[in-house]
Parts: sequence; structure tokens; C-alpha cells
Amino acid sequence: MRKTILTITLMTLVLSTFAQLPFALGIKGSINSSKITTDDYQVSNLTYANFKSDAKSGYALGVFARLGTSIYLQPELLYCVKKSQSTSGSMNQNIDLKTIQVPILLGFKLIDLKLASIRAFTGPAMSYVLNGSKITYDNVTGTGGLYDTKNYKNNIWDWQLGAGVDVGPLVVDVRYEWGLSNTSGGNVNEVGFVNKGNTLTFSLGFKFL
Repeated sequence: MRKTILTITLMTLVLSTFAQLPFALGIKGSINSSKITTDDYQVSNLTYANFKSDAKSGYALGVFARLGTSIYLQPELLYCVKKSQSTSGSMNQNIDLKTIQVPILLGFKLIDLKLASIRAFTGPAMSYVLNGSKITYDNVTGTGGLYDTKNYKNNIWDWQLGAGVDVGPLVVDVRYEWGLSNTSGGNVNEVGFVNKGNTLTFSLGFKFL
């Protein structure tokens, strides 16, 4: 809750600073490829180690605003789905993470052409985990409370870095996202493990203003 209040306060202060600058509003959709790594863990007398994580595809939909031109601030509000799979021996762990994500990005226009511009951006992203996020297992028996997957953290922090091209109202982005915090806390009576995700995202947007 403290992190949430701090984030909202910082957003308000920054937005008020940029309030007199040129403003644009748009919609966007994206596809992503996420790899969520899993630490070794033990439940009762069962130990799961040497996890191999594989990336799976997800997507995001939402809106964004842009304040400024050469240097700009871009807050976004996205419904985001990330998926990943990890294996340990014969056990398959399938992760389906649904969130409301709020990136706050600071961007810089690198090249300004008549028909297009190229830019770079970076900034933090906070994700609120939604009901419907789940972890399922294949080829596992006798793990008891491991199947209770309600212990995702309430919010997750990531850092994003990327580049984009604007062609008229069209906005094309590619970005990489590093996990700054774990998605689960490792309570062996519930989720049972600690994991953290990294994501590559390609997006296409359209500016209305």
C-alpha cells in the first residue's frame, strides 16, 4: 500500500510538471514473450531443483498518454497477460499471470525526420496482480498446499528500456522488461517458490491527439 501511494503521488507531481507541454492520447496493443525463472524449493520431503524456464507468448491492451516532444513523459495503463513454463525433472510448472500494469516512461527523441521520428525511453512499471492469475502443474502428486496459488504478491515492480518509431499517428515500440521484485513470496504452505520474470514486448499504437 505504501508503494502504491508513493507511486500515485510521484505520478501527480510529474504530470503537473509536464502539464503545460504538448499532449497526445492513444491506444495500443502488444504481444510479449516472458520467461519467469523459479528458485529451487522443497515441500515436505519433496525437493524441486534445477528449473529450466521457457518463454511463452502473452499480450497486453490499453491506453497511453504522451506529454512533451523532444523529451517526453509517457504514462500507460495496460491489461497485461504474461505466461511462462518451468520444468524440473518430470514436473511442468505453468504460470499464467494477469495484471493491470502502469509503466511511467521518460522518453527522448533521437532522430526527427519529416515523416517519422525515432526515440528511446526507459522507466519503472508497477503491476497489480488480478484474480485469475494461476499456477498449474503437470506430472506432480503429493504436494498438498502447493496447489494453492493465491499467494502472488499484490504488486510487482519492473524496469523497462526500449526504442520506438512514430510514423504520423502510428506508434511502434520494442521494449525489454527486467523484474525488480518477485511475483510470489515463497511461502511453502501456499505457492511454495520464489519466481521473477523478464519480458520482451512488441507493440503497435495509434495516437488520437
